[in-house]
Amino acid sequence: MSFVLSKSAIALLLVMAIASRVSFGAVYKVGDDAGWSIPNAQSVNYNAWAEAIDFHVGDILSFEYNSLFHSVLEVSREDYESCNTQSPMKSYTTGKDSITLESSDPRYFICGAPGHCQMGMKLEISTNGAGNSPNVPTRPMLQLSPYSSPGWNPWLESSAWQLQLATKLVIAVAALAIFSIGFIY
Repeated sequence: MSFVLSKSAIALLLVMAIASRVSFGAVYKVGDDAGWSIPNAQSVNYNAWAEAIDFHVGDILSFEYNSLFHSVLEVSREDYESCNTQSPMKSYTTGKDSITLESSDPRYFICGAPGHCQMGMKLEISTNGAGNSPNVPTRPMLQLSPYSSPGWNPWLESSAWQLQLATKLVIAVAALAIFSIGFIY
């Protein structure tokens, strides 16, 4: 019996070690209530918005926008500064794009619609080191309300918070199963 408990204890420690390496970053809606749109005098300055947040590796940027008029292009620093939309590193066009900050390297985003970058639809993100987010953002996390958009159905769309929740649940169930097996045998 003690041999099985030892194997269970090792398995539980392994699951806990893996779980501690999983990043559960904060989710930030780019531009808060304004979302990703052409800035005006009353709306958001994207770089001022980003400077007020202490981003960490593992945090998630949620870009919400009207995909008929806008897009999100991840570009080099040079293309960001010149608003060049011709050679993006990545292109996002769904209107609800989640982008995980996977390293501490600076990231640059612009709108791909003609002239929008020049009007201020551009964002530079600086990420703090390799540490995980404390999960307490300095700005409000993405608000998930079933009334936020018509016809919203959590089972029909995949979003960052659902993936985080599913990962946490799988880890918890696996740990409980491994721990329980040790007492059964």
